[in-house]
Amino acid sequence: MRTQPAATPAPAWAQALIDEWSMTLESENKSPKTIRCYTDVARKFHGWLAEPIAPPEVVDRRAWLDRLPASPTAPEHYRDGHVKAWIAYRLATTSPGNANNNYRALQTYFKWLLDEDEIETHPMARMKPPHVPDQPAPITSVDFIKKVLAGCAGKDFVNRRDEAIIRLIWDTGGRLSEIANIDMERDLDLQRRVVNVLGKGGKWRALPFTPLTGKAIARYVRVRSRHPHADMTTRLWLGEYRRRTPLSDNGIKIMLRRRGRAAGAQEELGRDLHAHLGRHFQSHHFLKAGGSEGDLMLLNGWTTPQMARRYGKSAATDRAHEAAQRIRVGELL
Repeated sequence: MRTQPAATPAPAWAQALIDEWSMTLESENKSPKTIRCYTDVARKFHGWLAEPIAPPEVVDRRAWLDRLPASPTAPEHYRDGHVKAWIAYRLATTSPGNANNNYRALQTYFKWLLDEDEIETHPMARMKPPHVPDQPAPITSVDFIKKVLAGCAGKDFVNRRDEAIIRLIWDTGGRLSEIANIDMERDLDLQRRVVNVLGKGGKWRALPFTPLTGKAIARYVRVRSRHPHADMTTRLWLGEYRRRTPLSDNGIKIMLRRRGRAAGAQEELGRDLHAHLGRHFQSHHFLKAGGSEGDLMLLNGWTTPQMARRYGKSAATDRAHEAAQRIRVGELL
């Protein structure tokens, strides 16, 4: 099992800086999730510096720790060695992708300190981000998602709601927070089969959906009108009858996990069902069917082609496998 980062809190001087940085991120209209992720990394980084732990695979841990620069007690004490050691520790205790995210969060933190004249040089100026191996995006099979949807076959409120949410996510590739915050009066147009969502960076975009998804949403809207708390909010997704509050993004996350486990997600996927798998599914099948990477970027709210190319590779690999099965080179032997 991988060792988790130390739970030591950040020193008071560092926490004060992190709190001020958080306000700056808010003023830049960064999403709450981005702010939380960035500041969590900064807190863990400073907590680890206060009580450093060597990577688990290091044989002589004392010697490794002795090579670290002294723990900083003020911004001017930051050294590149602090960041290099932290990233080495994170690479050993989490995934390369998470370590890369940690690197980029700290890069942003130190840039802010530089802009605020708290430091004279950026300690990461000569560093390179950790390499993240190119791995294919996991694609849920059509048969498995149909199995999940079959578990929502009832006509009651919860089944109608869950089917509509699952179909909308796997149809449009909308992010969890985007789908959770849909306002039925402001954002939903069932006649045109389009829903407007607020994405990263406060950018709105329109997501078209298919007639099957529209049918599921219309059925849900009909039973929603009979919910005892339907008039208390215009948010599309409501909690169960006993709840007065709308269904949150965490509520959708829990619902997907529950529905996935009921359909055998651990056995089929080796993981729990989650909303980002819907984004993988939509991106993969859109490109596989001949959609362009540029169109996918617009639909999914990406500003760079990196993610679209990743799914383009996934779709191309799938087409190559299908071609190999069709051509059957081995039958020449």
